[in-house]
Amino acid sequence: MSTYETLLLLHFVSVGLLIGGEGVATAAGIGMSRTSDTRVIGTLARLSSMAEYVALIPGAIGTLVFGLWLVDETFYEFGDTWLVVSYVLWAIAMLVGLLVLGPHSRRVARRAEALRTDGVDESEELHAEASKPLIAILGMGQVVIIIAFLYLMTAKPGA
Repeated sequence: MSTYETLLLLHFVSVGLLIGGEGVATAAGIGMSRTSDTRVIGTLARLSSMAEYVALIPGAIGTLVFGLWLVDETFYEFGDTWLVVSYVLWAIAMLVGLLVLGPHSRRVARRAEALRTDGVDESEELHAEASKPLIAILGMGQVVIIIAFLYLMTAKPGA
Protein backbone atom coordinates (compact mmCIF):
# COMPACT_ATOMS: atom_id res chain seq x y z
CA MET A 1 0.00 0.00 0.00
CA SER A 2 1.42 3.38 -0.98
CA THR A 3 1.75 6.35 1.37
CA TYR A 4 -1.10 8.06 -0.48
CA GLU A 5 -3.39 5.03 -0.11
CA THR A 6 -2.56 4.68 3.59
CA LEU A 7 -3.23 8.36 4.23
CA LEU A 8 -6.46 8.21 2.26
CA LEU A 9 -7.63 5.19 4.25
CA LEU A 10 -6.79 6.89 7.56
CA HIS A 11 -8.53 10.05 6.35
CA PHE A 12 -11.68 8.06 5.46
CA VAL A 13 -11.66 6.23 8.81
CA SER A 14 -11.35 9.60 10.55
CA VAL A 15 -14.23 11.03 8.52
CA GLY A 16 -16.29 7.97 9.48
CA LEU A 17 -15.58 8.60 13.16
CA LEU A 18 -16.47 12.28 12.73
CA ILE A 19 -19.77 11.50 11.00
CA GLY A 20 -20.62 8.70 13.42
CA GLY A 21 -19.89 10.84 16.47
CA GLU A 22 -21.89 13.72 15.04
CA GLY A 23 -24.79 11.39 14.27
CA VAL A 24 -24.89 9.95 17.79
CA ALA A 25 -24.55 13.39 19.41
CA THR A 26 -27.30 14.80 17.18
CA ALA A 27 -29.66 11.89 17.86
CA ALA A 28 -29.00 12.19 21.61
CA GLY A 29 -29.68 15.93 21.46
CA ILE A 30 -32.97 15.37 19.67
CA GLY A 31 -33.91 12.70 22.20
CA MET A 32 -33.10 14.99 25.14
CA SER A 33 -35.43 17.63 23.76
CA ARG A 34 -38.40 15.23 23.65
CA THR A 35 -38.67 14.18 27.29
CA SER A 36 -38.68 15.53 30.81
CA ASP A 37 -37.56 12.22 32.35
CA THR A 38 -34.37 13.05 34.26
CA ARG A 39 -32.93 9.54 33.83
CA VAL A 40 -33.42 9.58 30.04
CA ILE A 41 -32.07 13.11 29.67
CA GLY A 42 -29.04 12.27 31.81
CA THR A 43 -28.33 9.09 29.86
CA LEU A 44 -28.62 10.84 26.50
CA ALA A 45 -26.47 13.76 27.65
CA ARG A 46 -23.75 11.34 28.80
CA LEU A 47 -24.06 9.44 25.50
CA SER A 48 -23.61 12.71 23.60
CA SER A 49 -20.49 13.54 25.62
CA MET A 50 -19.13 10.03 25.13
CA ALA A 51 -19.68 10.26 21.36
CA GLU A 52 -17.84 13.57 21.39
CA TYR A 53 -14.77 12.19 23.17
CA VAL A 54 -14.67 8.71 21.64
CA ALA A 55 -15.54 9.45 18.01
CA LEU A 56 -16.20 13.07 17.08
CA ILE A 57 -13.04 14.75 18.44
CA PRO A 58 -10.63 11.95 17.37
CA GLY A 59 -12.37 11.86 13.97
CA ALA A 60 -12.12 15.62 13.57
CA ILE A 61 -8.44 15.65 14.51
CA GLY A 62 -7.68 12.68 12.24
CA THR A 63 -9.61 14.26 9.39
CA LEU A 64 -7.56 17.43 9.71
CA VAL A 65 -4.17 15.76 10.20
CA PHE A 66 -4.52 13.17 7.45
CA GLY A 67 -6.22 15.69 5.16
CA LEU A 68 -3.32 18.12 5.52
CA TRP A 69 -0.87 15.29 4.95
CA LEU A 70 -2.79 14.20 1.85
CA VAL A 71 -2.60 17.72 0.41
CA ASP A 72 1.14 17.62 0.96
CA GLU A 73 1.33 14.26 -0.86
CA THR A 74 -0.77 15.34 -3.87
CA PHE A 75 -0.82 18.06 -6.49
CA TYR A 76 -3.36 20.16 -4.55
CA GLU A 77 -2.24 23.44 -3.02
CA PHE A 78 -3.03 24.58 0.52
CA GLY A 79 -4.33 27.85 -0.97
CA ASP A 80 -6.94 26.15 -3.19
CA THR A 81 -10.30 27.78 -2.47
CA TRP A 82 -12.13 24.53 -1.75
CA LEU A 83 -9.46 23.61 0.81
CA VAL A 84 -9.42 27.00 2.51
CA VAL A 85 -13.23 27.04 2.78
CA SER A 86 -13.20 23.44 4.04
CA TYR A 87 -10.72 24.24 6.80
CA VAL A 88 -12.66 27.35 7.83
CA LEU A 89 -15.87 25.29 8.03
CA TRP A 90 -14.03 22.57 9.98
CA ALA A 91 -12.79 25.19 12.47
CA ILE A 92 -16.25 26.73 12.90
CA ALA A 93 -17.89 23.33 13.46
CA MET A 94 -15.26 22.31 16.00
CA LEU A 95 -15.47 25.61 17.88
CA VAL A 96 -19.26 25.34 18.12
CA GLY A 97 -18.91 21.80 19.42
CA LEU A 98 -16.09 22.43 21.86
CA LEU A 99 -17.26 25.79 23.19
CA VAL A 100 -21.05 25.41 23.21
CA LEU A 101 -22.55 22.00 22.42
CA GLY A 102 -20.14 19.80 24.40
CA PRO A 103 -20.26 21.95 27.55
CA HIS A 104 -24.06 22.09 27.29
CA SER A 105 -24.32 18.28 27.24
CA ARG A 106 -22.01 17.99 30.23
CA ARG A 107 -24.01 20.64 32.14
CA VAL A 108 -27.29 18.85 31.39
CA ALA A 109 -25.81 15.49 32.46
CA ARG A 110 -24.60 16.96 35.78
CA ARG A 111 -27.96 18.63 36.43
CA ALA A 112 -29.85 15.43 35.58
CA GLU A 113 -27.65 13.45 37.96
CA ALA A 114 -28.22 15.99 40.74
CA LEU A 115 -31.98 15.83 40.21
CA ARG A 116 -31.92 12.01 40.21
CA THR A 117 -29.93 12.09 43.48
CA ASP A 118 -32.65 14.31 44.93
CA GLY A 119 -35.29 11.79 43.83
CA VAL A 120 -36.70 13.89 40.99
CA ASP A 121 -37.96 11.72 38.12
CA GLU A 122 -39.46 14.43 35.90
CA SER A 123 -38.22 17.99 35.48
CA GLU A 124 -39.62 20.62 33.17
CA GLU A 125 -36.68 22.86 34.11
CA LEU A 126 -34.22 20.20 32.91
CA HIS A 127 -36.31 19.60 29.80
CA ALA A 128 -36.20 23.35 29.05
CA GLU A 129 -32.41 23.37 29.50
CA ALA A 130 -31.95 20.27 27.34
CA SER A 131 -34.16 21.62 24.56
CA LYS A 132 -32.98 25.23 24.32
CA PRO A 133 -33.72 26.53 20.82
CA LEU A 134 -30.26 28.10 20.46
CA ILE A 135 -28.62 24.74 21.20
CA ALA A 136 -30.86 23.04 18.62
CA ILE A 137 -30.03 25.70 16.03
CA LEU A 138 -26.29 25.43 16.70
CA GLY A 139 -26.48 21.62 16.59
CA MET A 140 -28.28 21.60 13.26
CA GLY A 141 -25.93 24.32 12.01
CA GLN A 142 -22.99 22.10 12.90
CA VAL A 143 -24.54 19.23 10.94
CA VAL A 144 -25.04 21.49 7.90
CA ILE A 145 -21.47 22.76 8.17
CA ILE A 146 -20.12 19.20 8.30
CA ILE A 147 -22.21 18.23 5.27
CA ALA A 148 -20.88 21.27 3.38
CA PHE A 149 -17.35 20.39 4.50
CA LEU A 150 -17.80 16.82 3.23
CA TYR A 151 -19.20 18.07 -0.07
CA LEU A 152 -16.17 20.31 -0.60
CA MET A 153 -13.80 17.48 0.30
CA THR A 154 -15.39 15.02 -2.13
CA ALA A 155 -16.41 17.31 -5.04
CA LYS A 156 -13.34 19.58 -4.83
CA PRO A 157 -15.09 22.34 -6.82
CA GLY A 158 -12.68 24.38 -8.90
CA ALA A 159 -9.87 21.84 -8.55
